[in-house]
Parts: sequence; structure tokens; C-alpha cells
Amino acid sequence: MRALRLIGFGALLALFVLFAFNNWTRVPVDLPNGTIVLVFLPVIVLVSILLGWLPMLLVHVAARSSWRRRTARAERMLDEAQSAGPRSVSPVSEPVVAPMSSSFPPAA
Repeated sequence: MRALRLIGFGALLALFVLFAFNNWTRVPVDLPNGTIVLVFLPVIVLVSILLGWLPMLLVHVAARSSWRRRTARAERMLDEAQSAGPRSVSPVSEPVVAPMSSSFPPAA
């Protein structure tokens, strides 16, 4: 699976390098204070990709750590239950049966 991921990221990197090579032009960016900055187009694309990827990475890391904590807690509880040994259950001497009423089934 890691090999496929590496191949996929390599292909994306190659496409980005090809894009950057063909579009290495300066693009005017208007800042809020009225200043105009000339930035290379691939830099804008790379920054926008990173800004979209970073929040999802943080969500992924938080969820992964949460699942690891839950799994560790469940494994601890399972180890404690197994180390306590089997519980002895005393058999019931007589089955408990509720007495039936004489009007069962109810008359219509």
C-alpha cells in the first residue's frame, strides 16, 4: 500500500513540476491595504493546496490519536478481565417460572 501511495505522490509531484515549469509567470496579487505584490503562479497554487490540506491533516491526526487512546483503553480493560480469571457462576437450583393465571388467554 505504501508503494502505491509513493507512486501516487510521485505522479502528483511530477505533474506539479510540469505545471510550474510551463506557468512560471508573475501574477499580481492585491493585498487588503492596497499594495500589489507580484507572486509566481506556482507559489500561489502550492500555498492554496497547503492551506486546504493542513486542516484535514489536523483533523486526521486528532482522530487517529483519539482512536489510539480508545483502543489502548479497550485493550487494557480486556487484559484486566483476562488476568482476573474466569468467574464462577453458581447454578440455579430450580428454574423460576411465573404462575399462569386461569384466564389465559384472555377472553374476547
